[in-house]
Amino acid sequence: METKITSLIVDDELNVAENLAGILRDFCPNIEVVKISTTISEAKKDIAIVQPKLVFLDIQIGTRMIFEMLESIEIDFEIIFISAHNYALDAFKFMAIDYLLKPVDIKSLVKAVDRAIFNKKNRLFSKHFEELLTIVKKDDSTLHKIAIPNTNGYQMIRISDILYCLAEGSYTLIYLVNKNHLVVSKNLKFYEDLLTRYNFIRIHNSSLVNSAYIKEISKSEGGFVMMDDGKILSMSKSRREETFNKLHLK
Repeated sequence: METKITSLIVDDELNVAENLAGILRDFCPNIEVVKISTTISEAKKDIAIVQPKLVFLDIQIGTRMIFEMLESIEIDFEIIFISAHNYALDAFKFMAIDYLLKPVDIKSLVKAVDRAIFNKKNRLFSKHFEELLTIVKKDDSTLHKIAIPNTNGYQMIRISDILYCLAEGSYTLIYLVNKNHLVVSKNLKFYEDLLTRYNFIRIHNSSLVNSAYIKEISKSEGGFVMMDDGKILSMSKSRREETFNKLHLK
């Protein structure tokens, strides 16, 4: 018989928490919700007693942010954040930490639970919590690393080490300054949304480039961009004007 994963739900809306517990019971039978906590003080006590492997956390409990609690306890469990607001959503995406918006989509919840079961072997959240907290608190563009999934869990790479990203069907190939590349099972639009504010430019439907590594750019029709590693990438007509504007070129 499969061992169930001991879990807690922390949410100040009891009816919402009970509804989530019901969904987990019906669609994630390997998850056992032992307790529902509705205050931060109650959550700290319950976590210490239950010692869960997985916790479902609302971002805000009453008027207090949940990070206040997380800073004050030892984190030896995976976390799935759930909230009615997309507060610091980019930060969670960067760290490959699951964040579900209310009302919770069942398919997304099941996927998040599956990932959490995998991640708990590597203690992903506890390893990356300090970086996540820094991002959330500053809420600016000072993020230095991004989590890239691999066969063992996640590899943390510096954003400044990414030369360009290329679409490969529903996958993305991420090319690095050390001449290595990573294959990621997320599409290019996902990384465009994350990296645009870090001076990455979508020059083509299949190409997202780090402008810091552009060596040469063609102004001709059907132009191209040459990167520092010598790679020549096509620039589509529809993205030409936007590319030149972002590079402050006429």
